[in-house]
Amino acid sequence: MSWMSTLGSQARCLIRNELGSTLPIMGFCAIVLIGAVGSAVDLGRLQVTKSKLQTALDAAGLAAGSMLNTTNLEDEVEKYLEANFRGETVEADVVDFEVSTSDDETKVFVSATATLPATFMRVFGHDTMQVSAKTEITREMTGMEVALVLDVTGSMAGTKIEALRNAATDLVDILYGDNETVDDLWIGIVPFSQSVNVGTDRTDWRNAAHFAGLDYVFANHNWSGCFEERYGPNNRDVTDDPPSTEDFRTYFFPDTSPNSGTANSWIGDTGNNRVNAGSDRWANKGCPVTVVTPLTNEKQTLLDGIAALINPRGNTHINVGAVWGWRLLSPEWRGEWGGVMDANNLPLDYHAELSQKAVVLMTDGANTMSSSIYTAYGFLSAGNLGSTSSSDAVTSLNNKLATVCNSMKAEGILIYTVVFQLNNATITNLMRNCASQADFFFNSPDEETLQQAFRAIGDSLSELRVSR
Repeated sequence: MSWMSTLGSQARCLIRNELGSTLPIMGFCAIVLIGAVGSAVDLGRLQVTKSKLQTALDAAGLAAGSMLNTTNLEDEVEKYLEANFRGETVEADVVDFEVSTSDDETKVFVSATATLPATFMRVFGHDTMQVSAKTEITREMTGMEVALVLDVTGSMAGTKIEALRNAATDLVDILYGDNETVDDLWIGIVPFSQSVNVGTDRTDWRNAAHFAGLDYVFANHNWSGCFEERYGPNNRDVTDDPPSTEDFRTYFFPDTSPNSGTANSWIGDTGNNRVNAGSDRWANKGCPVTVVTPLTNEKQTLLDGIAALINPRGNTHINVGAVWGWRLLSPEWRGEWGGVMDANNLPLDYHAELSQKAVVLMTDGANTMSSSIYTAYGFLSAGNLGSTSSSDAVTSLNNKLATVCNSMKAEGILIYTVVFQLNNATITNLMRNCASQADFFFNSPDEETLQQAFRAIGDSLSELRVSR
């Protein structure tokens, strides 16, 4: 055998020996490589899950941040977390979460842990993988002034007024939660019919000459606290001009000279030959029993004001309720309402920083004006609405409502409107157009939907209160 043949034989033997030792190494490397690739796949799944958990947690945190009532905070966060996370990642399960707030409730802390079944990492003895996320929401509370302008006309008698009390109570409960006071939340109540009762202590808003020269019957009859509107060429019945600009005609007898010394000594015939101070047929006829509750930050004061919504009576002037709601929120009236409002320099300016004004306007009826009733516009025969025709007078009232709504919205006041068991297309459309946006209008055909409407408004106002 030549030396070349010998060399080739030895080379082939060496190759066989090398293959024998390399194959186990290659097998081990393949296992490691497959494990590494599998781990990378699982880690990728884990990272995607963490991202989706964080997104769901952020959404749940924002929802928690918008809730003023922290009593059921954990339950609500769980709902949002499950809805958002499970909808994104069906493989993973949230196994633990925690919700807490800072002592002053300006911060909300939410954390969660989820488990994900492993695939390739099972090779290394890991059946599940775990991922955690947390979020912190800083809540900046927006101050708010709200006027609840509520219909207490005769058609609200019976179960309807009870339903209104329940609905308004729900709204207050949503905004206050378990708090008895909230420093920057101010709510007032304006009950209305064909007039608004501002209280008998508002004598400085009327012309002192109104009672001069009256006979004994008029001079000794108790005034209930309602005013006629400031109708006339200046149209101050649709403005937020304060009493210092023009005082009010007392809802006691028709008067035509609000800023002069002229006084009348006779009221239009009531159709009754007896004087009964407690009768709704006397000079206070149609004046709501319930007095306006000025802006307050005390929950119990509001609940008391709502409980006082009793004995509905009178006809409907929605525009009068709306304009008094505006006056309760207008900075032009600062210093006029007295008490807590004056002590806190309320109402605040329009568009004040971190402050929002809102009106909730509710009615169950259409504007009315007939020859037989005396209202905030006097008697129909006086032509104070521009006509002695009932239909024309009603059109005037409707136009005044639209004007007041537009003026409030122009000042940045948010308006929510609610119609309750109302079958009148004209007023329904007026109230819909009065609302600041489409979803701020609520058509409630029954007591249940009335309560739902007020709850929805409460939730909406709560969300507006919290900027995140």
